[in-house]
Amino acid sequence: MLVAILYILISCSLIKDAVSFTIPKSKLITRCDHFIATSTSTSLSQTSSDNGASLPFFAAPAFTNSPQPPSQSTTQSTQQTATQTTVTTRLPLGTLFDGRDYIFITESNVRGYEWTNKETDVLLDDLMDAALGNLGGVSDDYDKDTKGDESSDNDKSESKREETSNSNNLLTITTDYELSQITLVPTSDWDSTTLGLGNRYDVYDGQQRLVTLNLLLAGLRNSFQSEANELLKVEERNKVNGYGFSVGGGKRAVALDATANEISNMLMPTKVRKEDVMRITLRKRDNVLLNQILIGDTSTPAESPEEEISTQSYTSLTTKQKTQLLSPLSIANTRILNNFIHISNRLTTLTTRERLRLLDYIVERVYLLVCIPETSLIARNIVMSQGRKGMDNEPVDDFKGLVCFRYTLEESDMYDTFDSWDGLAVEPTSSKEEGSSVKSVGRDIIASACLLRASAALRTKIRSRGGDEVYEWERWLRQELWLQNKRLAQQQPQQEEIDSQDQVQPWQGKDFFLEEIEPSSIALYKFRTGQWDEFAFLSSDKKSMTKKQRDIVISRLTFLRDITMGVTSTKEAEIAILELLLSLEYAAGSDSASSKAIISRYLDEILPLIEKWTLWMALTRPSPMQRHSRVFALLDAMAMGSSKGSDDDEEDMASSMKEGMNTYEFGVTAGGKRLAAAILKRMNSHVMLQERKNIPVDHDDATVDMIQQNWSSEEEREEWSTRIGNLALVSQPQRRRARGKKSDVSLWESKSNLYKKEPWILTKQLAELDEWGVSDVKDQQKEILSLMNEVWSLV
Repeated sequence: MLVAILYILISCSLIKDAVSFTIPKSKLITRCDHFIATSTSTSLSQTSSDNGASLPFFAAPAFTNSPQPPSQSTTQSTQQTATQTTVTTRLPLGTLFDGRDYIFITESNVRGYEWTNKETDVLLDDLMDAALGNLGGVSDDYDKDTKGDESSDNDKSESKREETSNSNNLLTITTDYELSQITLVPTSDWDSTTLGLGNRYDVYDGQQRLVTLNLLLAGLRNSFQSEANELLKVEERNKVNGYGFSVGGGKRAVALDATANEISNMLMPTKVRKEDVMRITLRKRDNVLLNQILIGDTSTPAESPEEEISTQSYTSLTTKQKTQLLSPLSIANTRILNNFIHISNRLTTLTTRERLRLLDYIVERVYLLVCIPETSLIARNIVMSQGRKGMDNEPVDDFKGLVCFRYTLEESDMYDTFDSWDGLAVEPTSSKEEGSSVKSVGRDIIASACLLRASAALRTKIRSRGGDEVYEWERWLRQELWLQNKRLAQQQPQQEEIDSQDQVQPWQGKDFFLEEIEPSSIALYKFRTGQWDEFAFLSSDKKSMTKKQRDIVISRLTFLRDITMGVTSTKEAEIAILELLLSLEYAAGSDSASSKAIISRYLDEILPLIEKWTLWMALTRPSPMQRHSRVFALLDAMAMGSSKGSDDDEEDMASSMKEGMNTYEFGVTAGGKRLAAAILKRMNSHVMLQERKNIPVDHDDATVDMIQQNWSSEEEREEWSTRIGNLALVSQPQRRRARGKKSDVSLWESKSNLYKKEPWILTKQLAELDEWGVSDVKDQQKEILSLMNEVWSLV
């Protein structure tokens, strides 16, 4: 009893809080207000400006001078309820599609409709086999026999086919068909005044199946309606010719018409004195043909060119008509039309009785597990944990939906941002696009860029697993929106009377994509693919640095790229690297007098510091917490304009790096060999720059070769065989040829001949030795340690 009373009190309190919010009547709020009922402690009734214009929810904290940015995302904020329950119910499709208790939208499903005829056939075959047994599908000869205007012929054909079926088919018909689980989140924008009693749900999982089932029902409806119309025409023709009415035919037409109307009510459940509503609605751009197909043929005048074509005529469109119909529409409309035509054509292979049996089976025997969590957080976790959400959906796609649709105001801007994101996510044809700026980077790069930038902005470690990163990304998004809108509010002219049309447009999702996600993704792609000339601060057109200075910067960046992509313990360094690259690009694009000084400080002070700390991570292999702590300290140093830590920290770092270099067993693992190759490439570049020689390019596949392979004792082998002093930087093809030499006597001679052909100066120097032994390994080890002090300025 006490628990029940407490639950009621908390629920009343939450309802009171929710009611106290005055939600602005904008499309954005209508789209997602069920996510934001408790998203901020600031009442939205305070979010209007002096002239009464409503602001979007994400701009409210800035314009009300809230002292702190919102710390909770919209999806996380819905967790603040007394209890969280997830209800899963097994429902037949007839119950799900009856009345307005289950109306579906797909606002949070960023995929769109993607099923082709292949996936549609799988579903249709299963349903036909389960409903009709071996009656599903007929031969071409049988089709010719059963087609005709007279109903008596059709009745005879059906009777003949029914007689050929055996009693085993009845067992198939009575077997339930489980169509797996769909995941829905209740919305709060259902207006019972205009729509009547009912509920609307956002489909998190199941969009493809629900749309295809609607297309199947629409195909059945059209087939019954078409047949009823033909029967009525026959009746009218018989009347004109004086034959009188065929009582059986009239009843059949009425029954078929009633069946068609029954299906129509499933697809568009009607209520007297209430507005119409579709069973399922996609986003506006993808919903054009689906909406028309679900409505069917009516006497209402067409509002658009695509509505002028009867849905029953879709199956007989010529190629030219189909092209004209689809040319201005999205690809989702094309898939919807193709599948509808395909389903309709397959239904023509069934007799009337078979179609009726299929309909009854779908309505009565097809079951779905309807999972309804209270919040989008729970829904997303359920979908991700089951590996669902379609064939190729990732957390970054969910974040795309947030940025493009939930946090962008105008519908045109939503789809423009969506298309721009899709263009950026296209996999580039090659790693280096000659003669053109980078325009596409791939989805994985976008996800990595979001992960790195969010970690930098929030100063926290973000786990990239299970979809949890979406909530951190949204927190990053909301923080940027708050900061940018606060800045805009401070810049807004302080006038008492300002026309609402002249007000500053709030910084929103479209701006976040253009100013944060797109430049970050492109910069990260250029870094990982080594497209240094594409960076503005390194462009050869700019004369802001000498060739030697530019080569030094490129050698540092190349080392960072090699080590972060090859050594797992250095991945966190990309957080600081990406922030540095973006700061350099911003300064290079600025016309301010201080931009040159900023670039110089970043390249001369911050970049070497990042390089040194990244090498420290690789050699000492600290814990993830220690690595993140170092990276965030680097970010703070960049923000404060400082590049120096305490002397004790510098000494500790130098000491641990020297010890790590001296004891690290580079030749044991693949990661160790990649680290050794990166270090030796950096040292070779340093020596060659000092001697004013050109640094080798296009040697990304360079690796290390173990020089001494035969040892006089096991102790010597264990101590020195895998040290960096016994490794030489070589190109991949030469290393393989060297391995082919098995003679101990000629081994060094063979290696030295190959080393002479290498482009790396330190490797060529090894070839000048007459022999190679343990003493030479020790001498090389000392030389590399000495060169390490020089390259990275270790104290």
